Amino acid sequence: MSDPEDMPIGVVQMWSYVDYRKSWELGFAVLSDYAGRGYGSEATRLLLQFAFQELQAHKVVGMCNSQNVRSAALMQHVGMTREAVYQEELWWNNQWTDQYFFSILDREFKSV
Repeated sequence: MSDPEDMPIGVVQMWSYVDYRKSWELGFAVLSDYAGRGYGSEATRLLLQFAFQELQAHKVVGMCNSQNVRSAALMQHVGMTREAVYQEELWWNNQWTDQYFFSILDREFKSV
């Protein structure tokens, strides 16, 4: 028998983006049944804390397609800034779609 409280409800992950610049990229996904409850924000904040405190990151970036309103809102909610829009960067739902590029610096995270 499985404990329902041990069931994964999503994933948050990070990988080296540009090593010599001390920058990392994050990604996340939350199952739709659990979306909008703050789990993604909480997990992302914890990952940012780990990046800046333990990995000594200078910058963490994240990207999402422009149609993914929830991901863009989550990144802004945790203090990330939208720096760029890559026009027609992704082929998604049979059309070219813009991609948003977000980031947060170590000094910005400390003030959040």
